[in-house]
Amino acid sequence: MEPAPEPLRLYGHVSDARPPDWTWVDAELAQAGTYWVVSRSPRHPHPRPVWGVWNDRKLFLSIGSPTITRELVDDPTMTVHLDSGTDVVIVEGKVSGTCIEPAVFALYDAKYEWTYTIDEYGPLTMVAPSIVIAWRSADWAGRGGIGSAGRFRLS
Repeated sequence: MEPAPEPLRLYGHVSDARPPDWTWVDAELAQAGTYWVVSRSPRHPHPRPVWGVWNDRKLFLSIGSPTITRELVDDPTMTVHLDSGTDVVIVEGKVSGTCIEPAVFALYDAKYEWTYTIDEYGPLTMVAPSIVIAWRSADWAGRGGIGSAGRFRLS
């Protein structure tokens, strides 16, 4: 069952734009090449690009950064966004463990034409989304306003 969209507040007001279809959001998360991760930190937040896969409504990310890994021990809250600033997908969730499942690594390897080894890179970090926020701009630069906007509660 697809998550039902909720209204999204943009610029201090509830948007009257229709929500994007979940199928579009799901496809954007699946086909993204780069996932920008931000963990909560007592220091200045520093977004980092990482590789990963979206599978079964979870993100499996190759974090790699010792700084982010240390921060996630103290607070597992994470925000992940994709590359586009006009067709936007933002995931808010918590790290819910690590993944060493061969099926997930097979998806990762196929996506990136890569051979990921746990011995070399460590397990993938599993992020369980609670909220996914998405909007699509009406034109390429975003000056035409918001064409669709919504928020999806996953947990």
